[in-house]
Amino acid sequence: MSLEDDFFLTNLELRESGPDGEVASGLSHATMKGMVLLTVLELAARGVPKGAVTVIHDAGDTGERYKAIASDLAERGWAVALPDMRGHGRTEGERGHSNGLREVVRDVQEIQDHLAYRMPHEPKILVGIGLGANYAAAYAMENPGVLSGVVLISPLHEPRFERPEAPRGLSKFFKKVLPTSEGRTGYGPDALTAAPAQATAWSASELTHDVITLRAIEEAERSAREHLARIDGAALPVLAVHGDADPISDVAGTRALEARGVEVRIVEGGMHHLLHDRKSAETRGAITAWIDERCGG
Repeated sequence: MSLEDDFFLTNLELRESGPDGEVASGLSHATMKGMVLLTVLELAARGVPKGAVTVIHDAGDTGERYKAIASDLAERGWAVALPDMRGHGRTEGERGHSNGLREVVRDVQEIQDHLAYRMPHEPKILVGIGLGANYAAAYAMENPGVLSGVVLISPLHEPRFERPEAPRGLSKFFKKVLPTSEGRTGYGPDALTAAPAQATAWSASELTHDVITLRAIEEAERSAREHLARIDGAALPVLAVHGDADPISDVAGTRALEARGVEVRIVEGGMHHLLHDRKSAETRGAITAWIDERCGG
């Protein structure tokens, strides 16, 4: 059986959120009213599992693009979850929208609870890419003592998403910029990777997109200020990996974390999506080895 055949799909039922990201009230599980299906692609560990790793994708991204690192981790004995966050990939929700960090943290917790049914005591690790790195930092800071390690790949220290344009002319009297108004990630494929085949795959995928709403943009900025900037206080092993040619997120922000006790690795010539870049195999190897050494229990 190939590694590809080993992946299996899980749909988790999530409660809908209010504008602040808290669970909306008055919803019924019996009728499925107010439910959101969160799609998680999973891969079992080879042999007895050491623990579980959840990979949180970037803005406009999808979990299934991270099968390669999932396979690497499974070979080392780690079970892996590749979720599509709300509004992304095959998961339900308004495209590119988040009701806030509270909603994101709740969703990540649901995934951890799901994994804990099979592995109640084994270590749980988060790997986040881009905006997913900010989300991983938010979860770690909001849930002390739950995780055994966090890997931040190309974190967004100063998110540069394009906000929705304000209406002009007469339309400004009838239309307003709302939390759900659509902006753009600004992620061109050539900024994500220097590997031509990967750039083409990003552009051709039906699951990737460049939509991010105003609320999601504002919360990305908040996560950078309140969680990513303070990740050294999380009291757990943290690895930050960044390419020195990343045009989307400034590598200087990641370098600065090293002086505060975070383990930092810089990939020479690396772009934003390091797991789909020219040195992807080398980067995956460094990350999986770090997880084994620092988080294996």
